[in-house]
Amino acid sequence: MDKDRIYIVLDLFLKSWNGTLNRAEEEELGALLAEPRWARLKRNLESDRFIMARFKEYGKYNSAADFSFFLKQVRRRERSRHANTWWRRVIASAACAAICVAAGWWWSREAGEEAAPGFRAESVVERQVADRNSVRLVLSDNQVITLSKKTEIIPISRLDSIGVSRSAGVPTLDYTRLKKELLTDTVVYHTLIVPRGEMQSVILSDGSRVVVNAMSMLKYPVVFPDSTREVYVEGEAKFEVARDGGRSFVVSGKDFQVDVLGTVFNVMSYDEEPVSLVTLLEGKVRASSGDRTVILKPGEQVSITPDHDTRVSEVDAEAVVAWVDKKINFDAERLDAVMRKLCRWYDVRVLYETPAMRERRFTGMMMYDVPLEMFLEWLSTTTDMRFTLSDGVIVVAASGKLHTP
Repeated sequence: MDKDRIYIVLDLFLKSWNGTLNRAEEEELGALLAEPRWARLKRNLESDRFIMARFKEYGKYNSAADFSFFLKQVRRRERSRHANTWWRRVIASAACAAICVAAGWWWSREAGEEAAPGFRAESVVERQVADRNSVRLVLSDNQVITLSKKTEIIPISRLDSIGVSRSAGVPTLDYTRLKKELLTDTVVYHTLIVPRGEMQSVILSDGSRVVVNAMSMLKYPVVFPDSTREVYVEGEAKFEVARDGGRSFVVSGKDFQVDVLGTVFNVMSYDEEPVSLVTLLEGKVRASSGDRTVILKPGEQVSITPDHDTRVSEVDAEAVVAWVDKKINFDAERLDAVMRKLCRWYDVRVLYETPAMRERRFTGMMMYDVPLEMFLEWLSTTTDMRFTLSDGVIVVAASGKLHTP
């Protein structure tokens, strides 16, 4: 079984338990549960007896040795710098552990045999990490296509046959030349998954352009139906919506919905961020969350909390979308917010000597193609704090103190 498919299925299960499925995902989950094996897996995951049995099996493994092997892999110079595990988030730590155990049991059960003598686990790990380092496109039947940066045209005949092309230069998927006579009347979806350190552009079938930032996901119809144009986003994306007087364009996120006719705006909605942000550059949009609705004008931004509180403020909209040009702009921004942006581009974690350091405010700009060490050195020389990087961990401490992660 393709492991990426089980990740998608488990993500749907998690969203159904958490009550966050959108309409398209509800339909997708319903189709999956019509198959006995997926219905059985969902029942098992909801069974305490099944989960406890899997934990007992898990206890037989040498988890310390396995984790040590994992660390050796990710700390290599060409380690998973852009590893993409963000989208398999969990409701709680216990749920995450239970599903990982159950998924491991499912894969081994599907394989039906143990590894042959001489099998090298390292080669499998490296291959899987390589896939996670690349932008991936999930088709409607859950087939996963790796969009390697080394190729200018997607080497998959299925996409070529319906007219989806990938341009050179800035990676772009173009759906405007679809051979619509080869498509069915049923609305089918593609899901674009962008890992750390990557960006991907998409031209949707109506001509709207979307740039998707690192650690983000965009789900969209291959061809929009006649009634509406609706997409779903997690993470960050900039939209340039083609005007269509007969159909509105709807962007749905975890805490909000944005309705537009033709405009340019940015959406930022990461799980690790305390609020979601919708920023308008051109035109007019209506942002809704719960029973609250606001109308934005160019240069305005609405922040949306998980309990649907909204606040509108004026911002430098061009600075907000500077990430499209591989820039980080921060204006009196908290240090922990700046560090989260860095973590989405570089494969690093951040440790703070004291919690108060998170609240320090910074103003500046950096390019993503500048070595991270250079930026940290700049921070160290212009502040009374010391930023050190070792083994993928940035330690923030008072100047003059030496810390080892």
